Amino acid sequence: MKKLLPFLLLALTFSAGADTIYLNILHTNDIHGGIVPSEATFMNPDFPPMIGGGAYISSYADDVREECRENGEYCLLIDVGDIYQGTPTGNYEGGEFVMDWMNAAGYDMMTLGNHDFDDGTSNTLELCEQADFPVICTNFVDSTTGEIPYPIIPFEIIEYDGVKIAFIGLATPDTYGLVTPALLEDYIFLNEVESTERYIEEVEEQGADIIILVSHLGQPGDPDRYLERVYEAWSAGEEYTKDFSMNHAELTCLVPGIDLILSGHTHLGFAEPWENPVNHTLVVQGYANGTGIGRIRLAIDTDTKTLIGYDLPEGEEYVSLLHDEFWPDPLIAEMIEGFRSVAEAGMDNVIGEAVEQISRGNAEHPLGRLVSDAMLWSTDSDVALMNRGGIRAAIPRGPITPRVVYQAIPFEEDLFILEVTGAELKAILETGMQGRRRDMEIGGVTADRNQLMPDGEKIENMMVGGEPLDLERTYRFVTSGYLAQGNVGYEIMLEHEVIPVNITLMEALTEYITELGEIEADNHTRIIWIEEPR
Repeated sequence: MKKLLPFLLLALTFSAGADTIYLNILHTNDIHGGIVPSEATFMNPDFPPMIGGGAYISSYADDVREECRENGEYCLLIDVGDIYQGTPTGNYEGGEFVMDWMNAAGYDMMTLGNHDFDDGTSNTLELCEQADFPVICTNFVDSTTGEIPYPIIPFEIIEYDGVKIAFIGLATPDTYGLVTPALLEDYIFLNEVESTERYIEEVEEQGADIIILVSHLGQPGDPDRYLERVYEAWSAGEEYTKDFSMNHAELTCLVPGIDLILSGHTHLGFAEPWENPVNHTLVVQGYANGTGIGRIRLAIDTDTKTLIGYDLPEGEEYVSLLHDEFWPDPLIAEMIEGFRSVAEAGMDNVIGEAVEQISRGNAEHPLGRLVSDAMLWSTDSDVALMNRGGIRAAIPRGPITPRVVYQAIPFEEDLFILEVTGAELKAILETGMQGRRRDMEIGGVTADRNQLMPDGEKIENMMVGGEPLDLERTYRFVTSGYLAQGNVGYEIMLEHEVIPVNITLMEALTEYITELGEIEADNHTRIIWIEEPR
């Protein structure tokens, strides 16, 4: 592996010589089944333009491929994981339609995201066998043998004009906390740093000149903050460690020798590559849900066999595929419409009206309150608990259809009842006060959250159904299957018997909205944070 040249040479403009070749990398991430076009409500909630979808991604990729053929350049189309879980079409038969589309679109390779395991490892491996292209992942292995399961491979090396470029795949070990443990039985995820280091060494032994990591660890929106944490640990003479997976800002500090990282997982798109200021590793990442595609054009010196620069042919690294600016591939559009007609029958029937947007966010939000209230109503429970990460999109103002509901809660969850005492209920909810993806959307409860108190003692003034919590009374408590199975730190749930109620979260919310007819945003916070001494 030859080191990247200094930062000056990695500017957006560079001087190319006769020994320069160009590799255009097109990349998608976190498609989440978004092969059907969607409305860009994030741009205009009242009059959203149409955006993205598989036919537009395919058409754009074909145009770039043709451009590259005419100019004597090279082109690859790569996905960085989470290909399904998010739309009815995407979820059909565990992602089968999405993989059919990826084959038709001519993807060259992909790695695996955490949601690609949501229907179990057997489904994951079936998808990998369905792929007409390599699926690369270094750190998903058989727990008994330590081997990467067929047909997954750890890396792919492609040679262009005598330059060997290695593509190494990486999944997030956080998949353990994000997927029901029973679905990962017999397999484990190895440490991301150790796996990357191991396979960099291996591809270098095989003559790789340039190394590109295709990784689902995710790039944060504030990478400098994470660099500071690494540098602070090193300044103190300490090893930088975490209780959960590294992000790419951190990984670039800990693992030198990577030229470029194609990133996914955090759903943040960046207009320009981020560059580690010390070792100059580049990181690119696009937005989610099939709304667009990333494109970076690498300049490679065939004499020194190094990356000497890059440019962004579209002006920005991420290209939003708005329908008034791009054209779809007609054959792919017809194929996807056939998929959609099978998977989405009845999804556009109007079931209610939102008089205003029912928003979501990173703190307790109106849509979370609506979802938890629907869980209470549909199961006649005292308390409802929903994990915030399971709510993926706002309900826009206007007519509400099952499609809109599905976009908001796409994971097809079943609901479960726990019969718990007041003391047990408080212990469960205290878990949700500890952060790290445990944050709660709650129904039937109001309380204060005293951040000055230690974990396990933060809840104060808790009321259930308007009455003070009775530690000895038995309460009917409803939650999602995801939480009932102990995910995202809720192992405490496993101490209790769970009773299936044969109602899905989708059914609960759809029926609740149908019952109400017209809904407004509930802006009354149920858990009040206390962060200063009283």
